[in-house]
Amino acid sequence: MEQLDLIGLTTWTEHPRLIPGIKKPTLTEYSRVFPVVELDTFFYGLKDVKIVAHWQTQVSPQFQFIIKPPRELTLHEAPAAGVSLAQIYQQFLATIRPLQERGQLAGVLMQFSPNFGLAGSSLDYLAFVRKHLPRLPIMIEFRHRSWYDPRYFDQVVGRLRALQLTLAMIDQPDIGADSVPLRPVVTTPQLGFWRFHGRNGVNWAKKGFGGKVGRTLYHYSETELQELAALVKEFSPQVAHNYIIFNNNSGGDASENALQFSQALGLNYQRAGGQQLDLFE
Repeated sequence: MEQLDLIGLTTWTEHPRLIPGIKKPTLTEYSRVFPVVELDTFFYGLKDVKIVAHWQTQVSPQFQFIIKPPRELTLHEAPAAGVSLAQIYQQFLATIRPLQERGQLAGVLMQFSPNFGLAGSSLDYLAFVRKHLPRLPIMIEFRHRSWYDPRYFDQVVGRLRALQLTLAMIDQPDIGADSVPLRPVVTTPQLGFWRFHGRNGVNWAKKGFGGKVGRTLYHYSETELQELAALVKEFSPQVAHNYIIFNNNSGGDASENALQFSQALGLNYQRAGGQQLDLFE
């Protein structure tokens, strides 16, 4: 199977060590280093489709976007009065259509609320997601540990395969009920997706804004990156495209770790100003 690994970060502005002397890189500057970015722009509310079109003017046609949908769709909050989930799905599809039409949509990341546990109603909602995002690549990030219960995990994987939903493989501190384990498994042969949050076990379960910031305050060691690289190398030949996103942003560590990881995978990304490997030739 033809296979391609692509590494990226969450957003493009929050990486002060990506380009020397530039605290907030532009999308164009970011795209000279990494070929994919994950964005939560629409999680907090849909915006005009012109924003997406403007993104496209700043990058090459091969550059890829991973998009989080509005928070109502991942059940973080209920829709406004008089608005249905189906309507929000339609609005979201219209907003991201330019990416879909030009082949720049790597996937839609459904990072569910931590309260979204394994239940019949939750399985029904996964089918609802697929119905309302037809033919799109969809990554599923569960944050409730019940989905990984050994008694049911094989059945969960089977349901995801039937719906053609990609299970996100998550690296985070494994601290029990308030975390999920890393379980590399193929649910869609066309797509694999990894998210590396860091391993800050002290801050991971803290609540509130301070806790949110502290959760991703982490720098992966060389040993940890080599261990993760071994898992990715074993997994990658099983899928056509494999995306790896570093989300350990709080201390500005994501860009450095992602560049180190590229070396471990033999991709050899370099900081802006150097010669970037053209992965699309």
